[in-house]
Amino acid sequence: MGRIPDLGQTGMPFFTCIVLSHDKPARVAEALASLAAQTFTDWEAIVFDSGVLTDRGFFENLLVAKDPRFQFVRSWETEELRRSKTIASWCFNECFRQKMVRGTWVTYLCDDDLLYPGALAAFHDHVQNHPQTRVMYASIDMTVINPQGERLLLRESIAREMKGACCRGGRLDGEVDYLQLCHHVDALNVFPNDEYWPEDRAVIRHADGVFLEQIGRHFPIEPVDAKIGENRKVPESLNDGGERLAVLERLCRRAERIRRLRKRLGIVDGMLVRSGVAGLIRSVARRMPGLR
Repeated sequence: MGRIPDLGQTGMPFFTCIVLSHDKPARVAEALASLAAQTFTDWEAIVFDSGVLTDRGFFENLLVAKDPRFQFVRSWETEELRRSKTIASWCFNECFRQKMVRGTWVTYLCDDDLLYPGALAAFHDHVQNHPQTRVMYASIDMTVINPQGERLLLRESIAREMKGACCRGGRLDGEVDYLQLCHHVDALNVFPNDEYWPEDRAVIRHADGVFLEQIGRHFPIEPVDAKIGENRKVPESLNDGGERLAVLERLCRRAERIRRLRKRLGIVDGMLVRSGVAGLIRSVARRMPGLR
């Protein structure tokens, strides 16, 4: 435990999933279990832990510790680095800088998020069907887990369109989450140095967007027709005394009310269409300029 993976291992996995762990024991256990449950099995995981859980021997007691595809690495981050850098970006970059990544394709997972069982299979199938692909993104659920453990859906982030400036696609920053991303390892060759993910603290809230926009200037980022995971906001992820989580919970409940209203309106609209009333209303509107 806590070692850099042995680079002498034979065979290159199809995927490398870099997992960040920062003292959320219950959540990281769920995240790792979601990775272990993947229906596509040719992958490795680099579990990059801040040191708190590794030093307590936490991972040794997990079932996944017996799975050779998991490599547990104790971070060498310092308090100074945590204060001066976007530490998640630094951790991702270190995995590349230290040549730990052996997979051809790279995905990312943080300790408070989950992958659905078919996530890696969806990415794999897309590559098989579209061999020119170098970067892709899929759909996810954005959720809030409140202190009572209730799961609330905030919204769905759906992969619908080609993204990236190189193909005049849709924007990425603020639109696509890190969890949605899968890229060929060679896509990093377009960066001028080995700071791939931006480490400047000034971009801490949207480092993934900055990273994606950089890649999108060189490669079209293709949509994958699948929902592959859940980006969760949990109490342990927020350091503002719970105020932001409370705001997000209120937004979730409002969004749920809107979804229910739309569903009811959809039912009513369907009834009007089937009865012919909707067509009659449109016909009358076309003949009355004031109602157009």
